[in-house]
Amino acid sequence: MWRSTIINRRKDGTLNHEDLTITPIRDGNGTITHFIGIKQDITEKTRALEALQASELRYRRLFESAKDGILILDADSGQIVDVNPFLADMLGYAREELVGKEIWEIGVFKDVVASKADFVELQSQRYIRYEDLPLKPHSGLVKQVEFVSNSYLAGHMRVIQCNIRDITERKLAKEALRESNQHLEQTLAELRAKSNELTGMTQQLWQASKLATVGELAASIAHELNNPLATVSLKIETLAAQLSDDPDKLRAVQVVADEVERMGKLVSNLLQFSRRTHQQISTVNVSEEIDKSLELVEYHLRSNKIQVIRNYAEDVPTIQADRQQLRQVFLNLLTNASDAIKGGGTLTVSVTEPHDGQTPRMVRVEFIDSGAGIELANLEKIWDPFFTTKPEGKGTGLGLAICRRVIEEHHGSIAIESEIGRGTKITIDLPATNGDDEDNVTPLPASKRNV
Repeated sequence: MWRSTIINRRKDGTLNHEDLTITPIRDGNGTITHFIGIKQDITEKTRALEALQASELRYRRLFESAKDGILILDADSGQIVDVNPFLADMLGYAREELVGKEIWEIGVFKDVVASKADFVELQSQRYIRYEDLPLKPHSGLVKQVEFVSNSYLAGHMRVIQCNIRDITERKLAKEALRESNQHLEQTLAELRAKSNELTGMTQQLWQASKLATVGELAASIAHELNNPLATVSLKIETLAAQLSDDPDKLRAVQVVADEVERMGKLVSNLLQFSRRTHQQISTVNVSEEIDKSLELVEYHLRSNKIQVIRNYAEDVPTIQADRQQLRQVFLNLLTNASDAIKGGGTLTVSVTEPHDGQTPRMVRVEFIDSGAGIELANLEKIWDPFFTTKPEGKGTGLGLAICRRVIEEHHGSIAIESEIGRGTKITIDLPATNGDDEDNVTPLPASKRNV
């Protein structure tokens, strides 16, 4: 029998494939008497076979050149049927070391399929996806991969195809981006802090400029007013002496004298605000200075039914300060507190050493009154010269500005907290004389003494 495939051209010019089989026929003596030829058109079959071969070739080329790892498993046995070069290179194995092995025998896949029981789950689900899966190749350097498995029929055999993509670089880039964003956020926060600090310094410089300008103006006005006021005061004293026998006229003159005295105090405050006298620094016991200041305003406090509560902590260190300037600060704050309390109330004065790790050690003084309080909108303006919340003619608006300047010149700080209907708290922090020298620590009176 002879068999061959021949190609014929049809009348329309197309080619067809034919399978030709020629079988010899013999007689009884074995002599060939004739031939039987059978032709079968196999054009479609040939084309289908060529298409299949082309498809397999394309698949193989894709399989071999893919930049993702591809693993083909026998869905029934779990044996590795095939691996592509990229996966073998990624894992650090030769292809021959992988093909024919059951997947759970390969240690690198222990986090995917650690046992036959896990493989049963892989079989049943047909599709599994893992993200951020760690694989540890022979090199020991752990890679982060994306693992996707699909199950399908390949001819008469069901296989599981596993696509393994190395996402280590992507993860590292993502982590680097996250760290970069954190760094940028931190830098932005630092810039905001610096901006706020710069804004604060600008406000301080502006405030200092205003104080300097107001100080120069105050000095000029005060010197211009002092001489006329002295002359008026002298003339009024002379007139009062002449009218000693006329009570009605004397009373009117006395009103004028009181107003002149008030103007004199205003001029004195202006001069005090503008004058930067040479400080006379000495060791000061803060509690004693507060007590002396309270003695000066004791009558005023008692007449306004204000109860003073002293909270003096023991063993508070002394400070280095100008005694007269410090007493002026205390008098201003005591007077402000008494003016704020209407119809009686309490004024608590505390002297403590805050133990919050500050260096150097500090002495803290607090004045807390039960007065009417200050509106929030006025708290920012309260330190401005000539700003006052008192009734017209009652205050000059220089008291707190002088207080702040004195405290800052002593390297301390002063702050105010207030709420309408809840009263006001003034807090002063001043550096202690020497936090490590016990000779500078003076026992103070017992706490909570009342006037």
